[in-house]
Amino acid sequence: MNKKIQIVFSSFFLIIIIGCGIDAEDKTRVIQISETIEESKARGVFLSEYRPNRELIKKAWAEIPWVYDTLGNTVKYEGQILYINAKDSIGLSDNRSECEHGDTSNGTMRRNMDYLTYRLTEEELSKDTLIYYIYGGKKRKCMGELLLIKKK
Repeated sequence: MNKKIQIVFSSFFLIIIIGCGIDAEDKTRVIQISETIEESKARGVFLSEYRPNRELIKKAWAEIPWVYDTLGNTVKYEGQILYINAKDSIGLSDNRSECEHGDTSNGTMRRNMDYLTYRLTEEELSKDTLIYYIYGGKKRKCMGELLLIKKK
């Protein structure tokens, strides 16, 4: 009787671990973000760094989106994403009228919601200066123009 209970319990726990996926977090399909520009360069996904004209922005850089494969290696995705680390919660708009209405065209990464993301086209990536309008801050309004100047 004791052996049967042992088999039932171990089978039950094995099914829970395999079925629920609690044994390890699956990061293979989740887009990751490099913590630093140096990490981005080390992974081979770095594209460019930008110098902002506003003190609100801590740092900004573009990199190729990446994920982990099943062995934990970096796999590049298609496209380019601009990552902006800001001191306050903001959004970006392409033009002033969208900004005035609070319409932003960006996302955020889950890393404490510190990183604002903006998908870049090849044309935008080739420019030396990117121009956006900032929405947000403490007053939740259009805060004006943001220039991101590509560092050489």
